[in-house]
Order: sequence, then C-alpha cells, then structure tokens
Amino acid sequence: MQTEFLIIGQGLCGTWLSWFLQKQGREFLVIDRRVLKSDPETSFSGCIRSESGNALQVASPEFSHPTFQGASRVASGVINPVTGRRLSVTWMAEELFPFVFRHYKELESALETEIIRQTSVINFFPTPQMKDSYEERYKQGSGYVSPWWEGEEWKPYFQFEFGAGEISPVYWIRLRTMLDKWREILQKKSQLIEDRFNWEELEILHDSVRYKGITAKYLITCDGAEAINNPFFGKLPHALNKGEALLISAPELPITHIYKRGITIVPWEEPGLFWVGSTYQHNFADPAPTADFLRNTTRALDNMLKVSYEIKDHWAAVRPSTIERRPFVGIHPKYPQLAILNGMGTKGCSLAPYFAHELTRLFLHNEPLNKAADINRFHQILMTT
Repeated sequence: MQTEFLIIGQGLCGTWLSWFLQKQGREFLVIDRRVLKSDPETSFSGCIRSESGNALQVASPEFSHPTFQGASRVASGVINPVTGRRLSVTWMAEELFPFVFRHYKELESALETEIIRQTSVINFFPTPQMKDSYEERYKQGSGYVSPWWEGEEWKPYFQFEFGAGEISPVYWIRLRTMLDKWREILQKKSQLIEDRFNWEELEILHDSVRYKGITAKYLITCDGAEAINNPFFGKLPHALNKGEALLISAPELPITHIYKRGITIVPWEEPGLFWVGSTYQHNFADPAPTADFLRNTTRALDNMLKVSYEIKDHWAAVRPSTIERRPFVGIHPKYPQLAILNGMGTKGCSLAPYFAHELTRLFLHNEPLNKAADINRFHQILMTT
C-alpha cells in the first residue's frame, strides 16, 4: 500500500493535519490505537485507592475507566484569550482567535454537528487581593477583561464574597464529538488504521518510509505525550505535565458560561454535565487518577457551589508540553521523510489547527513556519539522533 502522508495519532494535531491535507486533496493514512469510549451515564469504578492503600468511596457505584484516553479527549476544550493569575494575553491571541473560529466553523459544517461555541468565563474572586489584581488588569485595557461587579445574579448558585469579573470572548470546543465524528469519516474512507504504532517496525528509505507494508513519502508524528519515547524526536526538550478532571452532574447550574473560583467548571457535551479541573503536575509517578485530586476537588466544589451535584467520572491524562511552552513543528533536519506536530500543551485547541495549517503549507508550498515553533531551533540536538 502506498500513500503520501502517514500520520501517527488522531488527537487534536492528527485530526487537524488530516483535515487540512484532505482539503488539499492529498492522500494520507492515520494510525491511532483504538479508543475505548466512556459513557458518562454509566459513570466509573466504585473507589480509587490512595497511596496509603485506603479506599476512598465516591458518589457513583460504577465508574468505568477506558484503558486509554489521550489528553485531547480529557481536556476541557476551552480557548481562553488570557492566561494565568495575572490574566496576561495568551501568545498570538490576536492572530489565533479569528483563525480558529473560522476553521472550527468550517469543520463544524463538514461534520454536520456543533463543535464550537462562543461563551465567557465568570471569574469569582476568592480573596480581595485577586479582586484588586483583576481590576488592575482591567485598567490596563487588554480588551478581553470586563469591569468588576458584585455578581448578585450568581448568588443563588455560587458562594463568593468579593464580586466577579468576566472574560470574553472565550470559545468552547466539543472535543470528544469532534474527534469521534472525524474518526468516523476516516473509518468510512479507509483512512484510519486502529493500531499502536511500533517504531521498531519503521524503515527509513532513501526518499520515503515503510511501515508494515505501507510506503509513504512523509511520516508525521502527532503522538502527544508518547513523543518522549520517539527515537527521532525524543531528545527535544519535552516537559510533560499531568492533568486531572472530574465530570459532575449539576442540573441546576446554568450552562451559559464557564465558571472559575480556584477550580474551573465547564459545561460538557450532555446537558447538566460539567467538566471540573484541572491540575498541572510536572512531577508524577502514576498517570492514573488520584484520590488526592478527587478529595481536594470535591472540597473545592463544596466551597464554591450552592446547588447539588454528583460526581460521574474522574479522568487523568498527560499533556504533551514543552520546556519553552512553544510547539514542536517541522521536518527533521537529518531525516526529511519525518516530521512532527506536537507539544501544544494546555493551548492545544487553538495551537493545533493553526500549526497543522502551517505544516501543511510547508509540505505543499514550502512556506516557512513560525520561527518560535519551528524545530529548526533544535537543529543541533536533532542531528545527533
């Protein structure tokens, strides 16, 4: 079997790269291990064991964790123009926001289902200092931060003492729906091979690659956190971090906004369900969900919500982040048959489509990449692989 592009992974990066290649009428195959989907209506296992071995009982009797969920399937799906406690405007926000909205809407039309929604973040301040910091940021005029107000209309739902602020516009992506719908299209077109990629079976030829009977001009690795084990790109300065989130049912909570007070609460795919998280652990021994996160997040929810809620699921995943907090994009300097699209970190929903588009233009028209993301900045490291 022959193809032009062989893409490893069907997370955000692999999905967007294959989408742009399809738009250009190019031949490609995607290799991605089988995704076992979690049904939020059936919830998850009865308890999670803490490090001491004690069982921590949770609300639902039957949580069922899939054996594999990539970071793209566990992420909140939020595209926020500001970041951090100081509400700094995120990298490339002015360029990214119109770009991603246009292309998500185009993909939405092709998938014939809603995948992007414009909303805002209601930020409840836990301390006077954070309120003052927010007001100072508003005075600086970022354009995304609205004036502080008392937030009385939110008092029936939330506990807070120091008012609220609003960040807008913010986009929310129905990530699981998008990934699943695109996967269905790839399957119908016989463009998806459900298997775990094995680097030991890859052959580097003179001007192509061969893998299990497939010959391709280019192989592009979009394998998320597994990139650290990649023999060709593993030496790049990866900085993986782990995130956890809960899925809760809170039918009385309005689905009109995203809410933040220490933790973030995001309306989920099904009405009445909300994503709650997340953590950023750079040092972790186990990628699985932890009892500590469940306990701490439940305590935070109790302190934040006035409405009743029930925990339906508990997720964890490892994000493909980088030390510089800039993506890894481009063609290997020593092996021009190999390329990478990875390292999007917590900004994957905005960065993945943008840089998948850039990489496509590099392949097809030899147009240069953004220097801050181009892997040529690590030329010397890559030449030693």
